[in-house]
Amino acid sequence: MDDSLVRRCTLVLLGAMALALATGLLAWGPVPLEPAAWRHADTRPWLGLPNAGNVLASLPQILVGWWGWHVTRNAPWPAAVRRPWAAFHLCTLAAGALALLYHLQPGPTGWIAAHTALCAAFAMLALGALAERVDARFGQTRPTVLLLLGVLLSGAVVVTGGGADIRPLLLFELLPVLLLPAGAISLPGRWTRTVDWVVMLIGYGLARLADLHDARLLAATGGLGGHALMHLLLAVVSGWLAYRALLAASRAAPDSQRQASLNTAG
Repeated sequence: MDDSLVRRCTLVLLGAMALALATGLLAWGPVPLEPAAWRHADTRPWLGLPNAGNVLASLPQILVGWWGWHVTRNAPWPAAVRRPWAAFHLCTLAAGALALLYHLQPGPTGWIAAHTALCAAFAMLALGALAERVDARFGQTRPTVLLLLGVLLSGAVVVTGGGADIRPLLLFELLPVLLLPAGAISLPGRWTRTVDWVVMLIGYGLARLADLHDARLLAATGGLGGHALMHLLLAVVSGWLAYRALLAASRAAPDSQRQASLNTAG
């Protein structure tokens, strides 16, 4: 089948699935933010630091987000691919920083702020995948900015509603998950492989699963709660894409040196 036809079919399927998800969320009714969302099992202090396990587990997410932004900004990828993926790393960094702050004094507003940044991160991840594998126009400045504004507006709506309905954030959070069944990552990619996206989506799924079993994992391990593990797994997801950017840069360097040598010899 012609690649252009496959891309058009993927876009139609992705649009249909997004519409079905939005319709399903509307039909479901309000999804309130439960206190359990920000009341985590591991509340142990350490050296005067409250909720130390969750606070410290947020640090790798911040550090990897910064590293990912740095290497992606310098990767030999087209601007349309670098832009949303660099934004993904910045949003991951922001989500980690906001999570660290709200773990110091847990509450609904802090949770919503951190979750909004995380939703923005994964929306950017999905946009980058579409820019690489479907159409470079997805990675242009306008769609990137508009999608970021849409996520931030959704977070603001949830905050002003007191967390009475978090469906706007759920829509953006599930956006990258739709890419697998829609077939976008099965399309040929020049800079990432299908296995990279499978790894990242599995990491994201495991992070969510760990968070759901926060208390059970803390009891089983005696030291690591599910929420702290979630932050570590999210750092792995960000780090994997950063690794791909670093790998691309390292491969491009010898090519640049060879070209420079040829130019000098000529």
